[in-house]
Amino acid sequence: MIFSLLSALCWSLFDIARKELAQQVSPKFLSLAMSISVLPLFFFLWGIQGFYLPSTSYYIPATISGVLAAIGSVCFMLAISKGKLAIVLSITACTPFISAVFSLLFLDELLSKFEWLGIVLVVFATMLLAGTSINTREKSSSYALLTAFAWGICIVFDKQALTYGSSSFHGMFLTSTIIAVLSISLRVDSQWRVLLKNFKWWLIAVMVFFGAVFLQFSALEYLNPGVVEAIKRGIGIVLAVIIGRVYYQETLSSKQVTGVCLVLVATYLFM
Repeated sequence: MIFSLLSALCWSLFDIARKELAQQVSPKFLSLAMSISVLPLFFFLWGIQGFYLPSTSYYIPATISGVLAAIGSVCFMLAISKGKLAIVLSITACTPFISAVFSLLFLDELLSKFEWLGIVLVVFATMLLAGTSINTREKSSSYALLTAFAWGICIVFDKQALTYGSSSFHGMFLTSTIIAVLSISLRVDSQWRVLLKNFKWWLIAVMVFFGAVFLQFSALEYLNPGVVEAIKRGIGIVLAVIIGRVYYQETLSSKQVTGVCLVLVATYLFM
């Protein structure tokens, strides 16, 4: 549980750093740059652990996870470029439910009634915090739905892959796959000089991104993928709301306060 909570905290800090950097560089390049920047950290960690290679059973689920993660990233960028972010967030809030269902199908992992209730509360709370309802007529809805399925399923294959290989090697392999897919599917202009001018935020983004991914892999060793995804989405968006209130002086509506309370209740049910 502690790994999952710390991962959610890192994801929230990453969102802040990414928000700052996105004002200077394109989202497409930023997604690619983050994967490239974090790759040496996973390689270094893999080296510390002895450069152990996983068994052959590792590569199929790991490759599927990497491709799905890359597809999710591309679809997410297309979704936010074509529609309202609030609607996209509302649709992608369904990822914990998707992860829970597919973990049952592929991993035979059953959730308790309290865990299912917690997931339902997180999904509902995230929609409240997003500030809008799902609108299937919105141009971005189809891309957001693809994002939800890609991200919701890839974490299931992450857990399957981690049973055959270390988290450090998986982080390296996963980011390498994402880099390859994004490089092939996206045409992006190099903006490394702009990142260097914003070195502080770039460094923060890389470190918390590395922490978020590594801690999430660690959490998957103990928790169901649906629960990990629910905690990440729920705590992540709650921290984003709190940070937005403190850092950006944003006001909180009664609906958002209700959403925060629901996420806290859900987190308690997962314990």
